[in-house]
Amino acid sequence: MKSIIDFFKVIIKYDKMLISILIGDIFFGALQPFPKIILSKIIFDYLVKGESLQQFLYIISVLVISDVIIQYVFHVFEQQVELKGQWLMFELSYKLNRKTMDLEYEMLLQPEILEKRELGLKVVSGSNFIDMIRSIRSIISNVVVIIGVTVIVMQIGFYVLIPVVLVVAFNSWINSKAKKVQYQCSVEVIPYQRRIGYLQSICSDFSFVKETRINDCVELIDEKYSGLSKMCYSFMKKIITRQQRVFRIGGITNGLQDVIIYGLLGIKILIRRSISIGDFSMYFNAVSNFKNSILQIMSDFVDLRMNGLNVRHLIDYMNIEDKNKGEQKIGNKDEFVIEFSHVYFQYPGAQNYVLEDICCEFRNDEKIMIVGENGAGKTTFIHLLLRLYRPTKGRILLNGVNINEYEYNDYLTMFSSVFQDYKTFAFSCLENITLGKKVNADHVKEVLRLAGLDEKIESLPEKMGTIVSRLYDDNGTEFSGGEKQKMAIARALYKDSKIVIMDEPTAALDPLAEYDLYKKLVLLMHGRLSFFISHRLASGKFCDRILVISKHTIQEDGSHDQLMNLKGLYAEMYSRQAEFYKRDK
Repeated sequence: MKSIIDFFKVIIKYDKMLISILIGDIFFGALQPFPKIILSKIIFDYLVKGESLQQFLYIISVLVISDVIIQYVFHVFEQQVELKGQWLMFELSYKLNRKTMDLEYEMLLQPEILEKRELGLKVVSGSNFIDMIRSIRSIISNVVVIIGVTVIVMQIGFYVLIPVVLVVAFNSWINSKAKKVQYQCSVEVIPYQRRIGYLQSICSDFSFVKETRINDCVELIDEKYSGLSKMCYSFMKKIITRQQRVFRIGGITNGLQDVIIYGLLGIKILIRRSISIGDFSMYFNAVSNFKNSILQIMSDFVDLRMNGLNVRHLIDYMNIEDKNKGEQKIGNKDEFVIEFSHVYFQYPGAQNYVLEDICCEFRNDEKIMIVGENGAGKTTFIHLLLRLYRPTKGRILLNGVNINEYEYNDYLTMFSSVFQDYKTFAFSCLENITLGKKVNADHVKEVLRLAGLDEKIESLPEKMGTIVSRLYDDNGTEFSGGEKQKMAIARALYKDSKIVIMDEPTAALDPLAEYDLYKKLVLLMHGRLSFFISHRLASGKFCDRILVISKHTIQEDGSHDQLMNLKGLYAEMYSRQAEFYKRDK
C-alpha cells in the first residue's frame, strides 16, 4: 500500500490532471464485465423459456449499446492515461537526470547513491512507469468488480467463492515468493549490468576506436563481456526457473478450482433445480470474473510492490539534500582573496590523504601555475576550489567567508575552466562557445581569434551554425583533438569570469603552440586570477607564482626566478625538462 501512496505522491507533484483522468478510467473499466455477465443470462433464459422476442431484443439492445458506450468511453480515458503517463515518464526521466547534474559531485562517486539512481531509472525507463499506472488502475477497477460480482453471487451463497479465495491465496503466496527472488536478483545484477553498459559504451563510443584497434584489446573486452553475460544469465535463469515452477503449480490449482465451481453450480441446476440455465451461466461468469479479478489484483500488487521499491529509491534520490547550495551572495567580485586554511582531503573510502595541510592565499589579479608529478593532487586542488569536493578537514575562504556558505551558482559565475578531459557538445559551434548565454558577436569573434580557431570556423559551410559532430547531423563536422581543445579554450574566454582555470588544456598542442597560446592568455587575463596546470614548465615564466605540489602538500611557492634560485624540486624538474628538449632538437 505504501508503494501506491508513494507513486500517487509522485503523480500529484508533477501532474494532478492525471489523477482525475485515472478516476474516470477506473470507473468505466470496472463497469466492463457486467453487461456481458447479465447478457449471458438473458440469452440462455430466452433460449430455454422462449419469452417475448420483443422484450428480449429490447433488453439485448440496451445491454449491447451500454457495453459499446462503456468500452468506447473506457478506451478514450485509457488513451489519455497512456499519453499523460508517457509525458510524465519523460518529465520524471529528465528531472532525475537534472538532479544528477545538480547533485554534489562528490556524492556521484558513492556506490550507494549510484545504486539509488540506477533503481530510480528503472521506474522511468522502458514500460515500467506506464506499467505501474496500469497496475494501480487495474487494482482499483478489479476491487469494484469484486464488490459487484460478490453482490450477484451472494444470491446463491458465498460458499461458491470459497474455493476461489483459497486457490487464489495459495497461488498468490507462491507468486509472491517468486517475485521476491526476482526483485533480489534484479538488485544483485545491477553492478554487472553497469559494467556491461560500460563495455557497450566502449564498443559504441568513437573515442575508443583507435585504442581498441591499435592496442588489439578486442579479445580482452570480449572476455570481460562474456564473463559478465554469464553472471547475468545465471540470475535470469534463477528468475525464470522459479517463475516456471509457479506457472505449473498455478495451472494445476486453477484446473481443480474450475472443476469444484462447475460441480457446485451443477448440483444447483441438476439436483436441486434451484437455478436456471441462464442463472448458471451468469453465476459461472460472475465467479470467473471474481477469480480473474482477485488473481489480477494479487499479480498487480506483487508487481507494484517490486516497482514500488524502485519508486522509493527514485523519491529518495530526488530528495537527496544538496549540501552545495549555500545562501550568501558574493559582494565584491572584482577584488577578492581566496585562502586555503589547513586543508586536508581524502576520497570517500580511501585510507590516505590526497592533500595534506594545504595553506596558501591568492589575490584577484595573480597568475598561478601549479606543477607536480602525476597523481600529486593538482587537479584535486582545483576540484576543491570549484566545490566539486569538500575538504575533509580545514576551510577554503573567499573574502574571509567559507566558500560553502555562498550560493553555489553565484559562486560558479566567478569561474571559467578548461580541463584536460574537456568536452564538446553535438551542438552548433556558436552554442558550444556561448552555452546558452547572451550572444555577443564581436566577443565571439575575439575569443575565436585568441584561441586560434577563427580561420577554421570561417572555412566551414555553415560557419558558426555548423554542428560539432556528424553523429546527429550529416552536415556536421568532426573537429580534430587540437581544434576541440581550442574551442574549449574559446568557451572559457567567452564566459569572461573573474577566475580562469586551465587544467592541462593544451596537452594536444605542440610545445611552441602552447607557449604562444599562454603568452596570449596571460595578456588577456590581466586583472583576473588565473590558474594554469601544465607539465611544460617553460610556461611558468609568464606566471606570478608557481606552486609545487609533492608528497601531498605544497613543497615550494614562488616565482620562476625565485624557485630556480632555490635550487629545489622545481629547479630540478625544470632543468631535466630543458635538457630533454635540447636533446630532442
